[in-house]
Amino acid sequence: MRSVGSSRGKAVSRTGVRAVASKSKKKVSKVAPGRRRSISGDRVFGRRNVRPASAVMRWLDDVRDGSFGMKPFSYATIALILSLGLYGLFVGGHVSAAGQEVANRANKLMALAGFSIEDVTVSGRSHAESAALLKALGVSRGDPIFGFDTEVARQNVERVDWVKSATVTRLLPDAIRIDIVERKPFAIWQRGGELSVVDIDGHIITDNNVKDYAALPFIVGFGGAREAEDILTLMSSAQPDFLARVRAFVRVGDRRWNLRLENGVDVKLPEVGVEQALAEIVSLDAQYKILSRDIESVDLRLPDRVSVALTPEAMSGNGGALAAKALAPASMGSNQRNQMKITDPAKVGAARVGGNT
Repeated sequence: MRSVGSSRGKAVSRTGVRAVASKSKKKVSKVAPGRRRSISGDRVFGRRNVRPASAVMRWLDDVRDGSFGMKPFSYATIALILSLGLYGLFVGGHVSAAGQEVANRANKLMALAGFSIEDVTVSGRSHAESAALLKALGVSRGDPIFGFDTEVARQNVERVDWVKSATVTRLLPDAIRIDIVERKPFAIWQRGGELSVVDIDGHIITDNNVKDYAALPFIVGFGGAREAEDILTLMSSAQPDFLARVRAFVRVGDRRWNLRLENGVDVKLPEVGVEQALAEIVSLDAQYKILSRDIESVDLRLPDRVSVALTPEAMSGNGGALAAKALAPASMGSNQRNQMKITDPAKVGAARVGGNT
């Protein structure tokens, strides 16, 4: 029999082998069940918050220590040489030339595939010449359609006579369409010895075949084309009958107008108060037929008087007195007689068409 007392305090296995007590005390884990044990405190290399130094940082450390290699300087030198080479290629146009050559070859291949210019259509044209429009496009039948610059073509087309605006469209695979808006003729403009047809804005439309537009108002003098709209609009609304008697509108000093009538009489308008001056001359002519007499000009520039320049024939001999009497008939009031001034054009140099007074 086994002694009970001898086995007390000792562990006995089921097989009867006595378990030897461990001399070392088992280490108890303090990590809660289900959680990973942190070993960051045990690791030194490879920690996430401690990264290996980069090549640049290592080189800077070597520089601070006084020992460094030449590799960074070599790399910088190579980069500088490459940069200068690329800059020279771009500035010299070699890169763009090479790119253009590649684009031209590609366009030629596309033209062989059927993408070439075979037809050009124009809409909105009434006066502009077809030959001038085609010349502005600068293309020929069979040219690559993808090599055609629509923006450059539009700018060239808008320089053609009569064209106010244009739209140039590429219609694949083989057509180009031009839509134009033409300028409307407004007047004939004479400056110096040149004649041009202009639009309402004073823009020159064409210098060709001006005689075909003789029915348009005739504007004379620098700056006249730009200011003609105002005087023509005023007269057409205020004095349409008197407007029909005007043969030429003469711009004087780019400040005011002289009106050359169909019988050769000049009516000198003031810079301001043009509408009132027109009403006054129309009233005088309606009562006394002043514009149908032997006079060269009527000066309306002064607000308190009307000056009349007689023709040389009317001023010769006693013609001056007779003309003055004819211009100031008995039916005219004394106040109107005082306002009427008769002058000799030979002495005062009455302004003719193109004058600058």
